[in-house]
Amino acid sequence: MAERLALAVIPGIGWSANEVQTIAREAEEAGFDAIFAAEVNNDVMATAQLMGAATRRITVGTWIANIYLRHSYACAQGAALIADATGGRFVLGLGVSHPPVNKALGIDMADPPTMLRRYVTAVRSWLRGDGPATHLPQRPAAKPVPKKSAGTSSAVELIARELAPLTRRSPCARNARARFSAGPPARMSAGVMRTLVTSAEPSSRKDMIRA
Repeated sequence: MAERLALAVIPGIGWSANEVQTIAREAEEAGFDAIFAAEVNNDVMATAQLMGAATRRITVGTWIANIYLRHSYACAQGAALIADATGGRFVLGLGVSHPPVNKALGIDMADPPTMLRRYVTAVRSWLRGDGPATHLPQRPAAKPVPKKSAGTSSAVELIARELAPLTRRSPCARNARARFSAGPPARMSAGVMRTLVTSAEPSSRKDMIRA
């Protein structure tokens, strides 16, 4: 399995749309193969779309999209559109986030392993074009959408491993260059990613990327 370089960022500390796109372009220019955004005080799907629109080669993705924040149908439709707009460069990372985050948002995390299983299964189904018609019949995604599942507890991680057999937790590394492995784009995949998750100010982020 080929080894590649990835970068994870937390734009929700206050980055503007322009800053999100600037960092994505600089990551691409610096030689990274992928850039992932966390869902912290932001809409990570919109963030990934911004990064994809600003780049040509680099893979963009979510690390992770909180399953409690959007219906599986909306998630699948958004993922399909981003994948199409980026020419298949989008990776959808899904997870249950963290109890303090969800508690602050008034979200009941009852039985996260079961919720993750149901959600990922539903997203897969919508992306295939399955499911009942709404105003119009369902359509499959125009481009493959690789999906990654992650968990913070042993039970959730076991479910994630079952849904995406290569799943691991993602420990932070000491620098901005990160190694991750990804499976074939046509199937449910997961990966290993060691990365610096940064909330640095614009002036220092550029130096970190180029370090």
